[in-house]
Amino acid sequence: MRWLLYISFMLPLSAQLNYDRMAARIVDSLALEKGERVIVRYDPGYFHEITGPLKKRIASRGAIVSAEIEYLKPPATGNGRLARALKSADVYLWMPLRDELYVSPAEQQALADWLKEGGAHREIHFHWSGGSVLADGLPTVHPAAFDRLYEAALDIDYGALAARQDRLIAALRQGALRITTPDGTDLTLRAGSRPMNKQDGDASPARARRARMKVDREIELPAGVVRVAPEENTVNGTLVVPEARFGGVIARGIRFHIASGKVTGFEAAENRAAVEAELKSGGPAGYRFREIGIGVNPRLSVPAGSKILPYYGYGDAVVRLSLGDNEELAGGVQGNWRRWFFFPVSNIASESGPIVRDGKLLIP
Repeated sequence: MRWLLYISFMLPLSAQLNYDRMAARIVDSLALEKGERVIVRYDPGYFHEITGPLKKRIASRGAIVSAEIEYLKPPATGNGRLARALKSADVYLWMPLRDELYVSPAEQQALADWLKEGGAHREIHFHWSGGSVLADGLPTVHPAAFDRLYEAALDIDYGALAARQDRLIAALRQGALRITTPDGTDLTLRAGSRPMNKQDGDASPARARRARMKVDREIELPAGVVRVAPEENTVNGTLVVPEARFGGVIARGIRFHIASGKVTGFEAAENRAAVEAELKSGGPAGYRFREIGIGVNPRLSVPAGSKILPYYGYGDAVVRLSLGDNEELAGGVQGNWRRWFFFPVSNIASESGPIVRDGKLLIP
């Protein structure tokens, strides 16, 4: 998967979503300063009802909507409009989009360059249907019931969320971590002194100015995950993925063997060739461990019996393990390729005790 290229499968939104309240939550997170300039990226055919309330809320803070830009249809390139708009912008706000629309590679690069400039530059991702995924990390049909779930997940006590995340971060720094799953994953790794990305809904200019890595400037709403790229040479063991889609086919019984952060070999009970093709497409990054993420938002917990995971696994104790480039997380793996896998039921323990047990986060 490429950075900022998200595939989504759309169903009509549930009726009567409170767009004004959601817009208020987004603008509150931005903590806009007077005169800040905001780019609103939107899909005119999906979720556009929130654009009007957003513009009003932005203006009420003394900030300026400096550009409104539609998403592109392939093979459009954007003709440099976004790059020009970014030259004087402080905030890039990108809203949900349909699967036939996208952000072009040229625009992706312009955004990456703009974020690297630092200062108060920041962006908010407000995915919707594209965030509804299967455990293999790829999007699936977005259930209409998740519209309400996502709406509720925006309206939480962000101070309490941040405090719980801080306690989780402290636990993750307690020496070696061991991660196991019922299907056979058994990994050990260390976070060490690597910076932790805490998605707590804070998209303020102050947060942007103290960012330690690129993803600190990429704010996700709904919020709730803690992410870290562990020290690469400390990652050892086996990563087991029961089932995953690769190149249009389903592979099953996948076992990745990892030593010092590198995939040294793998097996698959079905469609091994498809797995190998995708790993090779990532170059050297395809054979490197990327990161661990742990969801903390209780309003994004996986509904009982659901195979579909809400919002990229940001729900309580959903664990995300991945392969690929982790430079945006201040890691040492480069390559512009990544693949996530999600584990709704897992166990994580540090040297000081358990953190997740049977899919339940033990951090109060």
